[in-house]
Amino acid sequence: MMITMNAIAVATQQATAMTVDNVQPAQEKINMNAIVNMYKNTSDMSALRNEGYGSADFEIDEQVLLYFSPQHGHMNSTKKAIFRKDTGSQLGVHGLDYHTVDPKEMIDTTRAIIERSDLDTTGIEENIQTSHNGSRTFVQYRLPAHSYMTPDGDTASLGLLAVSSFDGSWPFMISAAAIQQACTNLQVFVSGEVAVFKAKHTKHLNIEAGARVITKALDIFHNENELWKLYTETPTNDNQAFEKIVDGLNINSAKALIESKGSFYAPSEIMNLMPRKSSSLEYIYSAWLRYRSRLGSNKWALYNAFTDWSTHAEGKTPMAWLNIASTQFKRQKKVQDIFKKAA
Repeated sequence: MMITMNAIAVATQQATAMTVDNVQPAQEKINMNAIVNMYKNTSDMSALRNEGYGSADFEIDEQVLLYFSPQHGHMNSTKKAIFRKDTGSQLGVHGLDYHTVDPKEMIDTTRAIIERSDLDTTGIEENIQTSHNGSRTFVQYRLPAHSYMTPDGDTASLGLLAVSSFDGSWPFMISAAAIQQACTNLQVFVSGEVAVFKAKHTKHLNIEAGARVITKALDIFHNENELWKLYTETPTNDNQAFEKIVDGLNINSAKALIESKGSFYAPSEIMNLMPRKSSSLEYIYSAWLRYRSRLGSNKWALYNAFTDWSTHAEGKTPMAWLNIASTQFKRQKKVQDIFKKAA
């Protein structure tokens, strides 16, 4: 279970993205294991703390970068490099005022936010992944106490995805989604303004504010479940599904071929005529055919085909597999954008 995390940024239903500028005392982020049983979720979150940090269990350091001037020799620059202590791998380059938050600190903060929220953490599951030598961290949570039955009879549980990076890909964010039990697809939320909880790396994170915001994910989850029902009532044929995939992936060669054929074409014909094949197009359309046969010719089947592609991404090389969490997150954001546009 991943996340396949992506995005991630938890939402208020009408909210705009929320950037936390008010700081908490630095002690807030230091030792989350010292928290006593003050909150109803402390027992569940303490169990996660006891499991450690997985692939994010490493220390980081920083070093001011130098440059050489013929007149003055080596000089300090206005940039610093962030690197891993254990491997020496460079994780990112930032300005001198950049506040470095190591992955363990990010995970501690996320756990504290969930702990202090009004979410029911009974049975909570945590999956930690890193990519790009540790410069990007993804932590996915599944909260089975908050579940709905999907239109096809599967169970979807509330999911949270926390992401952070050193390479500038994204700030610290927590996003909400749903995780299906049978197919393990991560269903990105697309209804309304799926806003985000996020904080700049240059500020300490406001844990109490984060806890209040992510609790509102329950309202979004309810709205999303209603939207899924509407998807089942939206007829979609093979050509409509194919064109939605082509448009979502922005494949210009396929668009031109479809326009030249008019209404009389078969998707397989377009894929065969394309000068450059698209593995993503082929994957999603094949998934559409599978889900259509089981769920019917509707938008719900198409949505599941897209989330199958984003959740179950595969790496073509060993390096791609090492960075698979990043690929999954990017695809999830793309699926979210595609369906938000048409929601």
